[in-house]
This record gives sequence, structure tokens and C-alpha cells, in this order.
Amino acid sequence: MPDLKNNIVEDFYLTPDYFEKELNTKFGSGFSIQPKFTQSAYFRFHNKSEIYDGLYFVGAGTHPGAGVPGVLSSAKVLDKLF
Repeated sequence: MPDLKNNIVEDFYLTPDYFEKELNTKFGSGFSIQPKFTQSAYFRFHNKSEIYDGLYFVGAGTHPGAGVPGVLSSAKVLDKLF
């Protein structure tokens, strides 16, 4: 495209640093943890805290995974723990 640089109205981008510094997601992304092997499957945060008794987690960053099905599934897993 000729003269492209002069026709750019706005330039916007996000980097991992933005998520860590602005959203306080040190190990993550905009919606949860990073989608990498060491944070997948069994390595995901478990639904039951390994540190505090009575603390449970549901959501995109917990087992079984991200997205609406994962969030709903994590709530079903937690429901079966009781």
C-alpha cells in the first residue's frame, strides 16, 4: 500500500509486560495463565488449594481449562468435591 505509514490512524498493541504490570497477572495472560505445557492438564492450578484448607478455585485458570466450557466444568468439579 503506498504511503501506508501516513495513513495509520492509531497503533495499539499489548505485550506480556502489560499483563504482568498493569493487570497483575505475573504468570498469565489477559484471561488466565499462559497456554503452555507446564500450565496444562494436571499442571494447571487445582480446584482445591494445596495451601489453605477450605479454599477452592473455579474459572478459566483452573482445571480443566479455559473458555466457557472449562469454567462451567471447573464449577461442576468443585460441586462434586462436597
